[in-house]
Order: sequence, then C-alpha cells, then structure tokens
Amino acid sequence: MAFVPLLLAGGGGMPMFGRTPKGVPKDPYGDGVWLSRRQYRLERNGTPEQWRERAGFALRRAVAQGSQEPDGKISLPVSAYRGLGIEGLDELAGALGRRLDRQLLRFGEVALEPVPPPPGAACR
Repeated sequence: MAFVPLLLAGGGGMPMFGRTPKGVPKDPYGDGVWLSRRQYRLERNGTPEQWRERAGFALRRAVAQGSQEPDGKISLPVSAYRGLGIEGLDELAGALGRRLDRQLLRFGEVALEPVPPPPGAACR
C-alpha cells in the first residue's frame, strides 16, 4: 500500500516504454505516464512563458528522437503545448524547420511536418 503513494509523489519522469535513446534531451517536465510535480504546477498556474519553455523542450525532444513516419512527420501531445496554443506552437516549430500539419489536427495530439525548402534553394 505504501508503494502507490511513493510512485505518485515521485515526480514522474519514467518513460512509458523502455529507455530514451542516446542523444535525445531529457524532458525536465517528465516524459512518463505519471504527472511530474513540475508539470502539475505548470498545469495549475503556468504562465505563457513557462508554457513556451515546456513546448520548446517537448518539440526539440520530438525532433531529436526523429520520426517514425516515412514523410518525416512527428507528433506532440496536447499536454506539451496546452497553455501555449496552436499558433504559439506553430511559431516555435517554424524556428526548428517544422510546421503544423493542419490536415492532421487530432484530439490529444498534433502532427508537425518538415518545412520543404523553397523552390530553387538547392540549385546554387
């Protein structure tokens, strides 16, 4: 019985399936099934700047992990950008060479695709 409160008070951060690949940044807000203390405080009364920081960590982590899709798309759970909003996330993604795939907006997560280079950019 004492084990359950220990798990809940532990702060999360344990990946759901296996270990994080080498070279992928650790998410300070937790990347596991359990809600970390930091994520809980953010959910309760996080500022827009804190949400921007949170979404930036999650986005950089998703880009570093790479895509499982052949077209290079990655997904991000709503818990990573909820307080920032879609437009704020799109702005952050643009700085990393990504953009929202507005055709694939789903409940619970959003898909981001690589921004294609402008026509003629590779012809130098």
